[in-house]
Amino acid sequence: MDELEFAERIARVRARFVANLTDNIRKTISTLPRMAGGEHETMDAIDDAYRTFHEACGISATVGLEATGQAAKRIDTILIDAFRSRRGLTANELVQLAEQLGSLQSVLENETKATNTHEELSL
Repeated sequence: MDELEFAERIARVRARFVANLTDNIRKTISTLPRMAGGEHETMDAIDDAYRTFHEACGISATVGLEATGQAAKRIDTILIDAFRSRRGLTANELVQLAEQLGSLQSVLENETKATNTHEELSL
């Protein structure tokens, strides 16, 4: 596989990752009201969100989106205690999570634009 073919493959993986992460951000925002409390539904929402953003922390750098990975790590940090303790989020954690989800979306959009521009200039 030559360098151009490899770059094209990474670009396809990155595009799929960005689309999935964007969808997961929206999904998590829509489930925020269910993340407080102690019901089964609450734990499912927290489990899904934690796993999603924990994965994003590692995958982001692999596809050239390091700032996105750092933003995902901030979300991971908010969720990890509730995930491990099997509890709902506090009011403060919900506010922080909502803020960080918005921040992640902005970082993802900006970094994706910058990465795409850089790739276009390189070709």
